[in-house]
Amino acid sequence: MDHTKMINRLPTIPLLRVLLLSSGMVLLAACATGQGSTPIDTIQSWFSRKDKGVRQPGEKLVSPPDVVWKERNCARLQRPYIDIDLNEILPSRVPAGEEFNHRMVYSMCPLRTGEGVVGDLSRRITFKGNTVFEDISRRFEIKPGKWQLDAFIGIPAEAPAGVYALEVAFSGGSVRFQRSANLVVSRR
Repeated sequence: MDHTKMINRLPTIPLLRVLLLSSGMVLLAACATGQGSTPIDTIQSWFSRKDKGVRQPGEKLVSPPDVVWKERNCARLQRPYIDIDLNEILPSRVPAGEEFNHRMVYSMCPLRTGEGVVGDLSRRITFKGNTVFEDISRRFEIKPGKWQLDAFIGIPAEAPAGVYALEVAFSGGSVRFQRSANLVVSRR
């Protein structure tokens, strides 16, 4: 077998990218271990920041209402029915002065076809039991189908280090929900 032909068939650019990415991760892990972070924390943080970088603010339809109706078997549910499929913060560790992404994904089965639920959607950040940030969207419509909501929230540079809670809540008509997720803010 001619090994030269075999080597020439290898995809050199993707292989080079994998090697560079692997080297970068090892370097990141090595740098972080002296600062109180584990290599796994550093790698997870890198991927979280990469994922956050491709997200866009706003709402996006993930699945149309008829698909959700079948998947959730909406005919058998008490409607309007809303389920929070995801309530996520990326990255979950943020240096003061940077921003994080809050993503919420919900599925909704309407009372009547095409009918949404209008109410107040709020995001509130607390630290040691005190509200440090609150944003309320009045007359926000929860729509039939599966929807993804993305918001970017900045952490002030002077914010104290510690564990913060992000609470998202909705209240409209007979529909109410509240979810929370934690966020760790660190000083640079």
